Amino acid sequence: MDQMTSVTTDTLLLASSLDIPPGSVVIELGCGSGGAILASSTLNADCRWIGIDVQIELLRMMTGSIELRRKQLDLTGICCDVEAVPRALNGAISDAVIMNPPFGRNTSGRSSPEKSRRISRSGSDLLLYYFIRASAHLLISGGVFIMINRPALLPKMILGCQSSGIAPELLQPVGPAGKPAGHIILHGRKDSSAALKILPQMESEQLIEKFTQSQSI
Repeated sequence: MDQMTSVTTDTLLLASSLDIPPGSVVIELGCGSGGAILASSTLNADCRWIGIDVQIELLRMMTGSIELRRKQLDLTGICCDVEAVPRALNGAISDAVIMNPPFGRNTSGRSSPEKSRRISRSGSDLLLYYFIRASAHLLISGGVFIMINRPALLPKMILGCQSSGIAPELLQPVGPAGKPAGHIILHGRKDSSAALKILPQMESEQLIEKFTQSQSI
């Protein structure tokens, strides 16, 4: 049965951050039903897309998506636990890895009764490190790494990248002016020696303007 792919603000922020040459291989870790791939492909034409997720039901939704099939993308779905990626898949196969990993912890807060939502929103204390380690394994030297997450996890984001050979190059705080950031977008590069830069905080609407304009053409 044909499925529709949902696209949230978080997804659009992640997708709008990617700017990669045609012909590149782009992997999304924790791709779910493919919303970020759908949005990213609008801004990055003629790429090969690989979505990796532990939930086979969501991968089936991705491959059955009306929008993705209409775009005739070069798209592959792989069902794999992110912790097993370095053992299960060849390394250095991707020009870019994008991801919006779960920001909650299994031991804190209210747990969703819906299994897929619970897996997408929370995980173990080590899950973020598993995502980053998998990204480092998949990226070629010089490959682009983009992650969106909550500011509270920034220390773990930086530590995970540095311990995996990914140099954080840009930090983009996201949120209304004069208020604490609600999200952080981290841009990194495998085997880079660039110094980290922190960009001025911007509202989500400003950051996804490029995507919004592409839909009105």
